[in-house]
Amino acid sequence: MTPDARPHQRVALITGGNSGLGLSIAIALAAQGCHVLIACRSVAKANRAIAEIQAATNNPNIEAIPLDLASLDSVRACAAQFCARQLPLDILVNNAGIFQGRGTTAERFETIWGTNYLGHFLLTELLRDRLTRSSRILAIASDVAYRPRQFDWDAFTQTTPWNFVHLYGLSKLSILLFVRELDRRLRQNDGGADITATVNALHPGFVRSNITLGHRLAKLVGIGVHPDAAARSAIAILTDPAWQTTSGTFVDRHLQPLPWPKLAEDPQRAAELWQRSQGWTGCHPEANPSAKKPAEEASQIHASSVEDQRDREISVPDRLTLSTETMQTIAQAIQHDILPKPPAKRVLLQLLRFLVQLKFGSFFLLCIQFWKGEFYMERHLDSEVIQRICRDPALLRHLRQRLGDDLTLWRSEIWVNYPAQQLIPFWHRDVYPNLLSGSGKSINAYIALTDVTADNGFEYVPNVELNDTNHAVKLSDPFSGNNLFELDAALEQKAIAIVLQAGEFVLFTDQLIHRSIRNTSGRVRLSMVLRITQNSLQASGYTSASGDSSMSLSTAIAPALLPQD
Repeated sequence: MTPDARPHQRVALITGGNSGLGLSIAIALAAQGCHVLIACRSVAKANRAIAEIQAATNNPNIEAIPLDLASLDSVRACAAQFCARQLPLDILVNNAGIFQGRGTTAERFETIWGTNYLGHFLLTELLRDRLTRSSRILAIASDVAYRPRQFDWDAFTQTTPWNFVHLYGLSKLSILLFVRELDRRLRQNDGGADITATVNALHPGFVRSNITLGHRLAKLVGIGVHPDAAARSAIAILTDPAWQTTSGTFVDRHLQPLPWPKLAEDPQRAAELWQRSQGWTGCHPEANPSAKKPAEEASQIHASSVEDQRDREISVPDRLTLSTETMQTIAQAIQHDILPKPPAKRVLLQLLRFLVQLKFGSFFLLCIQFWKGEFYMERHLDSEVIQRICRDPALLRHLRQRLGDDLTLWRSEIWVNYPAQQLIPFWHRDVYPNLLSGSGKSINAYIALTDVTADNGFEYVPNVELNDTNHAVKLSDPFSGNNLFELDAALEQKAIAIVLQAGEFVLFTDQLIHRSIRNTSGRVRLSMVLRITQNSLQASGYTSASGDSSMSLSTAIAPALLPQD
């Protein structure tokens, strides 16, 4: 929290300040001489709002910052733009929200909850350093927070259910829990001083706005609370000296205290939501990166125990020749243009082929991918951006050092790990004993398409730490044949996290015991694994979940990667 460097023009940031209640609050604050910043998605609507506010108040200090609360990256960009102005944050109004919606946010959180609550949580956290000891934070809440009868944690990382009102209620309940926990932390961090930043929640009533069809109709017939009337309550909380030391309250538009919902009375639930939100957004995540040694340190730890570097289970990271900008373009193309768009005819033919060949595991995986709209495996090999990666000279040089000149890419996988998810939570080896036959060597290339960190990537146990007693096979994957291990606690503490920048890669052998890390980075992690063999090895049985077998089994990495039909 920054010191209160008076005198200065008060600075206010209002989410959704381009319409409805947010616009009325913005006009009222501008009329008091505040420097007002509107944070909203639409540039056109923001510009119209700025013109309206300036015309009504003659205040030239009105700005807009782009903000899409359904994207944590957009929230980070908004906070960065505000912080770059080097302004104190005297007033923060978390007003924007949606009542209905379907699907998930950019990071795969439920849309309503992710927009109304999680985006505001991250924004407030990122702006904490810009607060002063007299700053005031206001969260727009709702009496719908009384509706939920249980706090459904799992609902937050799933798509919107048919009963979207339940998620709206959970989002508003989460806001109240956030207010209570933030108030506790502000008091704690400031040593219990009489005057410090405050945070309160307001239920403005049924405001005539654009949030739903019912609210829009209310505007036409004059039902409900006018935004200007509701704004007067907000302005009192934000500017009235009587509210200078009042914090941690939930009030109605008449500024009368409202009872907290029973689910919001539990301080432990408020603390848990805060801690989980930190992990979900990557803001001081639950995972402790310092607890895991990075891969480069690992190579130094056990290099002395391995005479030949080529026989290590994992290599020292190296970098593709592609630039950072090119990797960003490739990652965006994969996530937005390649994975969600399957070739319908090919998918249908492959489903029929799997049924005829009784490959029920492959059939099941392809059905899941079709349902989720994410197509991994060899589906992407017909993309030029993927082929650019596979042809990269730096990658090919390392592969040839391991396997020689005759290389075959027999399997490839794209992995998208969204925040709060863990792709493969089990310790395992990529042995694929049911897939490869013949004699020869194989190697796997793990390529970071976005940054891979100790909070979103994978960790492994060096083979020098393994013996016959500290890792037992728990079960085997019936489709791939991979063994899943149960490691003792002491061995798990020796796990090493892979840390790579976008465009870096490592090679690892089939002997590596590893697992993915639950993503607490707050960002989507995108990576690719290439399975490469010498030509003397043949693959059979369970293969890719999409694409045709000729592509997955006979596509040579060099000199070309196009399918050999």
